[in-house]
Amino acid sequence: MVFFAIGIIYGSFLEHFIHRQFLHRMGRKKDSKFAFHLRGHHIISRGNNFFDTRVSEREIIGMPIVAITHIPFCLISTDLYIGMAVYAILFLFIHNLIHRFPYLAKNIFWWHWNHHMKNQNKSYNVVLPIADILLGTLESRK
Repeated sequence: MVFFAIGIIYGSFLEHFIHRQFLHRMGRKKDSKFAFHLRGHHIISRGNNFFDTRVSEREIIGMPIVAITHIPFCLISTDLYIGMAVYAILFLFIHNLIHRFPYLAKNIFWWHWNHHMKNQNKSYNVVLPIADILLGTLESRK
């Protein structure tokens, strides 16, 4: 159980890193392959009061790549790998669900609501704001 919990925490940090570094920092460049995030998802979400029904093909392709590249975690602990994989699955499910039902984001996953509707340079986590809390990037609920 301890390694499973560590896998969940690792998933939060991995999500934060990918979202912040790739989708935001690298995605700012017009010709970046990550520009779709800011130029599509963020603009659509903000313009539609958080609502966005499009499923990102890049998220669906990216998750198996993340899962495959982390298979060596099984050498440390299968539970560690499963925790990280569960986090990734939860990300896909929750991120798509809350953008279809914005009231869930506003009331339950408020940190992601804040990311889109208040300050896109804070609150990078979707599933659990563990990394945002520990790294000081969580926008207050207000």
